[in-house]
Parts: sequence; structure tokens; C-alpha cells
Amino acid sequence: MPLGRRRPESSRADKAVNRRMFLKAVALGMSVPAAMRLARMATAATTNAPRRFFLMYIPHGTAPEHFNPKINGANPLVQANYTDFALDQTNVSILGPLQPYKSYVNVYQGFQYPGSADTHTGIINCLSGSQSIDTTTARTTVEHVIAKALNVKPLILGACSHITNGLDANGMLFWNGTPVDPEKSPVKAFDNLFGNLGTAPPPNADVQLRKDLLAFTATEIQGLQTTLQGLTTEQTQLATHLTSIQTLQAEGNTVMPPSACSMKPNLASVEMVRTQSAGNVPQPGGAGDYFYDEKNFQLLFAAQLELITQAIICNAAPVIGLMPMFATCNFDFGFAGAPGSHHLDLSHKMYTANNTAPYGQYNSPLDIANLQAETRTPFAKAQKWFMTQLVTKVISVLATTDDPAAPGTKVLDNTLIYLMSEIGDGQDHTRVSEILYPQTPDHIPLVTIGKCAGAITTGQVVQFPIKEKGTASTVNRPAADLYLTMAKAMGASSVTFPGQTGVLPGVLTP
Repeated sequence: MPLGRRRPESSRADKAVNRRMFLKAVALGMSVPAAMRLARMATAATTNAPRRFFLMYIPHGTAPEHFNPKINGANPLVQANYTDFALDQTNVSILGPLQPYKSYVNVYQGFQYPGSADTHTGIINCLSGSQSIDTTTARTTVEHVIAKALNVKPLILGACSHITNGLDANGMLFWNGTPVDPEKSPVKAFDNLFGNLGTAPPPNADVQLRKDLLAFTATEIQGLQTTLQGLTTEQTQLATHLTSIQTLQAEGNTVMPPSACSMKPNLASVEMVRTQSAGNVPQPGGAGDYFYDEKNFQLLFAAQLELITQAIICNAAPVIGLMPMFATCNFDFGFAGAPGSHHLDLSHKMYTANNTAPYGQYNSPLDIANLQAETRTPFAKAQKWFMTQLVTKVISVLATTDDPAAPGTKVLDNTLIYLMSEIGDGQDHTRVSEILYPQTPDHIPLVTIGKCAGAITTGQVVQFPIKEKGTASTVNRPAADLYLTMAKAMGASSVTFPGQTGVLPGVLTP
């Protein structure tokens, strides 16, 4: 019998039991709609929790002396998975905002991107595994690979994600054969996702059912439980539901989780963009385009994040990519307490050796303390701003919101968020994980947050060895292996990536 097909006798049994339970419920005084819903509960199939994937790019790499987790007992020269670590004890601590959600977090160290271009232009292949560093060879990036395997259309968004006059190499992060131009307007994306929903909630069948169930007396509940005795084993679910009725009565006004998003969400930042961008007509060449104007960046980024959060909660877009800014973008980050252009002034700031003994010498212990923290504090503050926005507007919400599609879980339990950048150290433009001089471990910043419906083992630093730059590639793990692992966690079990060597140890849940 084909997978997923039920035997005819099972279907007939379901119908018979549904009818018996419907008549019994009506006899006890339940309204007809509620009686029908209660009867259907008896044979309702259990569904798997949905899995969502959200990829967010943070431009221009990082400063390892402000980024690397503090790991107790770590040896950066071996492969190991560590669970005793902190995200908020590394100087400015770029990852610090994630500390309250550490149990959801994995940090990946010792990885490399394909190709030999140690520049920002490596953005064009860092998500695909492709060795090609031109802008014409076809490739497909991880979010599109996953979406294709799941037969869904990815939502690709951008906040000032390329220069005003067109998509050049520094904006070509996402690929589906050819480069994908991210949707610049959160308003347009919002209307596409939620435009057909009303602003007032429709009658909530679940609320009415709850009222009907709470109206049951203890005697009536006992009567239904007695009726269950002798029915087929397929009715054990109904017994569980009847027990839940008693729990509801004990809990009083406890709110049941919603079953779906049935009304248009009110997203303040999106509506601000709608008002401010109304009637905007860019000049030839893109000048005057509201959606690529530096002064609008913070609001656009906030609106895109709010939109993504709601899309994930409603399961309206199961695969999402977001590109805030393009590689080499020179927006001033004074608003984040880091005055100066993000690319040239901040990310290109040269680190300084810490000459206080025992640090700063080539043979000193391998440690981030070999670099002075103060030198690149402004750059770290800028990168931490991205992390803070993500945590505030997305992660904190998903971690505290009941999943409408999977009762008993939070949305973050069933989501996989992937954070990445196109390079490692911002000044060195590294595309391998290596030992910087003097003796500082530097990794491409790769982080996941979320349990992906239990498919990901979280709360660990997944580390592969590093060496000096000339030989680092001989021990680094290809980023394609992380993409393969995430794809399998999302249920895309048959996909492959160029350059992959296999799934990562200890990441997929057994």
C-alpha cells in the first residue's frame, strides 16, 4: 500500500466513531458545530511541526577579539564539540545579545569558503560552495537549494542591499542560477504575504469550542469517558482530549494557542515605510530611491525584521533570506555608537598587538588577548548592533511565542536561523579560519539559532582545527558541509553542494 494511504476499513471505522461521538455530544447538550469538531478529534492525524529557515547576512566580517565565544577547556587545534561556553565574556561581545538564548545557539569554528579571493567579492560564492568567483557562472545558494527541495518559494529581502544604480557583484549574495535581487520594499512583501487577510478577526471556532468544553459538567465528562470504554484503540486520542477538558476547567482563563494567523498583522515599522515611501519615484540611474537611501536604512532594516518575524510565526514563508547592506557599503554607524563608515573606517581598522606580557609575541599562548580590545571596539559595536536588532525583533519574539502550527512548542523550537558574513576578520578579509599574527584564533563568523523541530542539537561550539593562513585550508572544514547539515535538518535529505565532504558530527539529532 502506498505510503500515507490508510486501509478502507480504517476510514469506515473513523466515520462510524465520528458519528457515535457526534450524537453523544449533541445528546449532552453541546452545540452542533462544537460536537462536530469534538467528533473529528477522535481520529485526527498527528502532524509534524513545521520547519522554517531564515538566513541573515551581516556585512564585512568581524573582529575575533570581540566575537569568539569563551570556551572552557578549548583546544583550537583539534576537532571537538564544546558545551561549556559563554557568548557575553569577550570584550564588547558581539554575540552577547544571544546569551539568554544560548541553549538554542550553535557557533561553528574552523570553516572556510571556496576559492582564493580574500576580498568582499567572495560574497558571490560563499553561500553556494561553488569555486567560481565570476559573476556569470550559474550557482544556487543554500536557501534556494532548501526551498527547491521542499517545493516552496523563498522570500528574499534586502535593506539597502545593493548600490542605487543596479545589482553589482557586491550585492550578489543570493543565487538561483543567476543572481537574485532582494525585494527592497517591506511594504510590497507584506502585502504579498498578508494582503488578503482582514483587519478584524473572524469568528474563532477554537474559542467557541473552548467555551462549549468548559461548560461541560464533571458528570458529563465522566459520561463521555465511560462511553469511550470498549471503542477501538483508535479512540485513545479522544480520551486524551477529554482529560484536557478537565485541565482547562482547572486552569480557568488560560488562553489556548491560536491555530493560525487569521487576520492582517499590524507592523508599525512597515506602516511607517508605507507612509514615507508613498509616491517615491527614483531618478534615472536610481538616484532618489527611498529604499537605497542611507538615512532610511535603520527603519527599512527594522521593518524587514518585523515582517520576517510575523512570516515565520504564521508559517507564511518557510524559507527566508535577508541582506541588510551590501558588501563594501559605507553607511555611517554613528547611530550605533560607532562613528565612521562601516566598510572603510570600521571594518578595515587594523588590529593592534597587546604587548603586555605574556601577550603579543609569536610564541605566546593562542588567545584573543593577544590583540588589544580597544582598537576595534567601534567596529565591534557596529556588528553587535546587528545582533541586538535580530535578538530584539526576531529571536526574543520567536522564543516566547507559542507555535500556532505545533501546540506545546515555541516558534523558535521549530525554526533554524543562520547568521553569516562573507569574510572572517574584517581587516584581513580572510575566507579561511586561521591563526592571525600574533597568535589569535580567527574564524569565519557562522552561527545558527533554533532547534529546527528537534532536528538540530544546540547549545554547542562545533570546532574544527585551524592553522596559519598558508596551511589553514588543509584542516578547515568546507562551509558546504554546514549547508548540507542544515538542509538535512530542514528535511531536504537528498540535496548536495559543491565541495561538500559530509554532515557535521554531533549537530543532527540522532
